[in-house]
Amino acid sequence: MHLLTLLLVMLFALVIAYFCYSVYFYGGRWVANPYNPRISSQKQHVIMGTLTDRDGTVLAYTDEDGRRRYNGSAATRKAVCQVVGDSGGKVSTGADTFHAQFLLGFRSSIFERLADAFTGTTQRGDDVRLTISERLSRYISEQFPAGKRGAVVVLNYKTNEILAMVSMPQFDPTNMDSALSDEAAGALINRATQGLYPPGSTFKIVTMASALENLPDLNDFAFDCTGYYPVGNYSVTDGSAHGVQSLSDAFAHSCNTTFAALSQDLGYEMLGNTAEEMGFNRNFMFSDLIVYNSSYPIDDLSAEDLAWSAIGQGRVLATPMHNRGVMNEPRLVAQITTAQGGNRALLSHAGGRRVLGEDVAARLEKEMIRVVKSGTGKRAALDNGYTVAGKTGSAEASNDKSIESHAWFVGYITNDSAPYAICVLVENGGSGGGVAAPLARKTLQKAINLGL
Repeated sequence: MHLLTLLLVMLFALVIAYFCYSVYFYGGRWVANPYNPRISSQKQHVIMGTLTDRDGTVLAYTDEDGRRRYNGSAATRKAVCQVVGDSGGKVSTGADTFHAQFLLGFRSSIFERLADAFTGTTQRGDDVRLTISERLSRYISEQFPAGKRGAVVVLNYKTNEILAMVSMPQFDPTNMDSALSDEAAGALINRATQGLYPPGSTFKIVTMASALENLPDLNDFAFDCTGYYPVGNYSVTDGSAHGVQSLSDAFAHSCNTTFAALSQDLGYEMLGNTAEEMGFNRNFMFSDLIVYNSSYPIDDLSAEDLAWSAIGQGRVLATPMHNRGVMNEPRLVAQITTAQGGNRALLSHAGGRRVLGEDVAARLEKEMIRVVKSGTGKRAALDNGYTVAGKTGSAEASNDKSIESHAWFVGYITNDSAPYAICVLVENGGSGGGVAAPLARKTLQKAINLGL
């Protein structure tokens, strides 16, 4: 009986410990719940803190009457709308709600609250400075193909700071009636973190990495692309016959048939292991933002499903945030300042982890540089001494090709002086090389010019 009692006490202690751990590290998810009545209650007696971008541009603030206000420029409000969110919490992943634990003073210490009570001062929440650049976000919004949906993510791969996270279409937080009436168009959804799309040929980065790690004698690899590759009851096709080519040629030309053939040598287990090492099927519990889980199918062992998966089609799905190719936890919060002017400690972030051997990573970079220099990603190249490594993708959005493909580009600048990684997705935009790559080039050049 005493042993049972001790066991129950230990289990109860573990539950309490896990609860405390969850609240501390993932408190934003608890507070951001749209059904949490504490947010509306807290707003009645706490002045909500100010949100700014990395340069100090005010994105959201509380006026003297206690009303939440947003930047005076409609272009700015729309460019950062999904990142900032709205006063009513309709965008629960926006900073105004997701970081309400700071903005509404939930993290204020008992001493800070006593000081406010002693002086008769209305409690004020923390000010939060985000890592995004309003100027870069606005530029991306202006350059994005008119009338198209999609997303662009730019990240500093040295600091892991998100420099821009733009989602289209957009809404104006000062006119939520209009935003809600257009909800069917998905303006309230942050496509960068919540959109799940077939990654198309950008997934060939994963397939090639798996081949380099697991298959021998790839230096002598040669495949004759005739334009189609029969597998099971289907044929994987290419736009044209590339002829006999090396693995490097196939990657630069984004040859579907070559990578479909490689998948049969790899098999589900090896390719699946590489995909999961690179973040597919993982639950991203980030401190600063919510990212939906990318998925790689592991429950169907058919040869044709494997072939389609290897080229980023079938049931493979990725978010633009995941598809940026970096395996460190992204940061959205740069600084938290208390009402008294002190700096509050930032939430802890998971450290980076190596997912590929150094030799494989170096080979992939070399091949991605070739893609931009002379392959399908040529229109992403910069002409000012910066080297871009990347991969295009044109992901089919329908079985009969009646719907325009999703246009992708993922890549990064290799120069240490401009450590920018980027992912561009244009829904039903067509060619990744023709649509996404030029937008990536413009965006990277703008980031360089801004000196972010």
